[in-house]
Amino acid sequence: MDCVKEFKRDLAYHFSEVLDYPFARPKWVYISLSHKCTYACRMCGVVNILKGYELPGETVRGALDEIASWKWGSSVVLTGGEPFLRKDIFEIITHAVSAGVDTEAVSNGSLIDEDMAARIVSSGLKNIAVSLDGAVAGTHDYFRGSGAFTAALRALENLAAAKKKRGCGPQISVWSTIMKENIPELSRMPALAASAGAECFVLHPVIVAQDDMQNTGNTAQFWPGNKEIRVLREQIEILSTARGGCGITVFLHEPGLWTDYFSGNLDRRKWKCNPFVFINIGPDGEIRSCGESFGNIKDAGIAGSFFTKEAAAARKKMKRCQKPCLQTCWAHPDADSLSGLTRKLVRESSGMPERAALLRECLEELGEYRTVLNNKSGISIP
Repeated sequence: MDCVKEFKRDLAYHFSEVLDYPFARPKWVYISLSHKCTYACRMCGVVNILKGYELPGETVRGALDEIASWKWGSSVVLTGGEPFLRKDIFEIITHAVSAGVDTEAVSNGSLIDEDMAARIVSSGLKNIAVSLDGAVAGTHDYFRGSGAFTAALRALENLAAAKKKRGCGPQISVWSTIMKENIPELSRMPALAASAGAECFVLHPVIVAQDDMQNTGNTAQFWPGNKEIRVLREQIEILSTARGGCGITVFLHEPGLWTDYFSGNLDRRKWKCNPFVFINIGPDGEIRSCGESFGNIKDAGIAGSFFTKEAAAARKKMKRCQKPCLQTCWAHPDADSLSGLTRKLVRESSGMPERAALLRECLEELGEYRTVLNNKSGISIP
């Protein structure tokens, strides 16, 4: 039955893009609770944007209630700045979890002592990600500041110990940004992360303009040159092996796309964003997918902003983007082609009881979109 639900959801993403109409709701909702942070990382421009802004707790809870009301299975990722600087962070997490919203958090680890780790593990979070950008202190601390490497590893160890003591808890992840300076160390990082208690290791490529991904280019301070890109290919080969990945490395796309990205050879034929998959809510309440804001949660809520002319303009700009940023939260390849998602349904439904009836149900759903295509004035959200 899950594959049928997934098929219907993928259809919504597919036809949302084709018809430029929000049938679907975002798969990912990032909420930047505040841009206050314990660090001033070299590759991160967030601390210089919207200084002094912080989403009121009541506003955050209202947003979470709206997301829950969609019944879409959206995941909320609490970010910052450093989200655990918020005095009400656990009240926010409890509210989200109680509303049935899958919730994750991303931290630099600086505040996660034993007590904080115990609270995180028992909070109901699905995933807690700690940033780690080097296999040695010199590299990580170069980006994030003296002592940051030790703090990140200690945070992972505290989380792992708390989860072991409790017997359950969120997935403990390490998120790492691929940059010129840390490329030679990438293949050593899964083992380091695993030894500290991480259960998942994920890599993301560095970006240039965090408030407008379409300005990404090869002029960034941390952008690898040809020499580093050759080393990256070697590191990818190692990470792709069972031993190199240590059983915890997760590739969110074909890893060879990283070298295309950094060498300027990544285009929309290889990777493209779906404008309906991701939104970010800033600490000022402004809603973005990529580029300019198209609404504020303090005004018409979240879903109301999807129907504004500003949202349509933002989606149009994303569709014209010729420099994909390779941030996986914007993409949804499963919904790119009808033939692909149909083959997936047929494959995954094989052997299911009442398969024929389930497939008919999916065909009826597809038929509704065909009707919409034939008569766009009849558009309505399923």
